[in-house]
Amino acid sequence: MGGIGVRLGMLGHQIEWGTFNGAVRITASSIGVFNFKMIGPDDERTCEWCGEHIGRVYRTGHFMPDLPKHVNCRHFWDLEYLGERK
Repeated sequence: MGGIGVRLGMLGHQIEWGTFNGAVRITASSIGVFNFKMIGPDDERTCEWCGEHIGRVYRTGHFMPDLPKHVNCRHFWDLEYLGERK
């Protein structure tokens, strides 16, 4: 498979992660989750932007970046807080 096949695979991967992260945000918000933490690997393949945001907590209703941030991004949303809003 040539370059077009590789590009299609990368696009498919990005759509898959984008769908997963979008579903996590919507579903978790509907059951009372208010905070999300960006998690994923922090190694030599991690871009500068992601490296600066790993572990950062975002609150629903405030700015939250869309994940994946870029092609081959390996980061995703984890539920940080469930319960009454503090």
